[in-house]
Amino acid sequence: MQFVVSGKEDGLPLFSVVAGHAQGVPRWAVKAAFKNKEVKVDGKRAEKDFRVTEGQTVRAFFPKEAVLSAQRLDGHAVQYEDERILVVEKPQGIACAGDGDTLEKRAEAMLRTRGFTGSVYPCHRLDVQTGGLVILAKDEESRDAMRSAFEAHEIRKTYACLVKGCPARREAVLKGYLRKDAALSRVSVTDDSVHGSVPIVTEYRVVRPGEAVSMLEVHLVTGRTHQIRAHLAHIGHPILGDDKYGDRALNRALNRTVQCLWATGLRFEMKTGRLAGLYGLQLSVPFPFERLLSGPSGNR
Repeated sequence: MQFVVSGKEDGLPLFSVVAGHAQGVPRWAVKAAFKNKEVKVDGKRAEKDFRVTEGQTVRAFFPKEAVLSAQRLDGHAVQYEDERILVVEKPQGIACAGDGDTLEKRAEAMLRTRGFTGSVYPCHRLDVQTGGLVILAKDEESRDAMRSAFEAHEIRKTYACLVKGCPARREAVLKGYLRKDAALSRVSVTDDSVHGSVPIVTEYRVVRPGEAVSMLEVHLVTGRTHQIRAHLAHIGHPILGDDKYGDRALNRALNRTVQCLWATGLRFEMKTGRLAGLYGLQLSVPFPFERLLSGPSGNR
């Protein structure tokens, strides 16, 4: 990426200017560019707090996988589409909805090229650093029907992740209680019910065991905020790259700056209602095992 600093950007920190121009590029990738000394101002390497001047030329190289994920949705990202819903594979580093560059806005922009004039609505959410399958509705009625299906457990979600160590039990149904702390934007998991907690159920199966790192397949029976991340951390096997609930020291030692969690599968089990035609549909995407295991690279 290359651009010339504008008058409005004069005097601003280099990091914020680069991030502003790197539309759709995950924030971790912008940080990686500075860490790898791949950001130059007028041909010279510069730190993130460098104050830019109007007219200077800035050039930045981002990790290859970040550049690919920043591209607008295309036919490869769309896993299923009909007149009511769209299922896409969300890249890591962007939110499902909200301000700025989001999956919702990318999907709308793609559909506009086909003459679509409405809005799309995420029917569920993935964390910013979680990639994988997301369902978006093309109208409010379909959104409401899909959310009702989620509440009725008529949509089965499958995830894959890399975790610290290897659980002693190769497969298990974990039960516990989750309490959300909105002020801290995090949750906690306990074995017994406490004030303000809700019951959670998480199923897992070890797919690739390893002494230091293992790959798990996970099914969400209940779908609560940060459930997989917090529940696996609670049993001593946090997700690699997750600093909030995981092992920060291990993540630093292994240079893991990306959360190793992916929504790999969806199965629709609603037999009645507006979306009954989806009954029996199964969608899946591969887990990017090698890329996540090796960590972000500095390839251009």
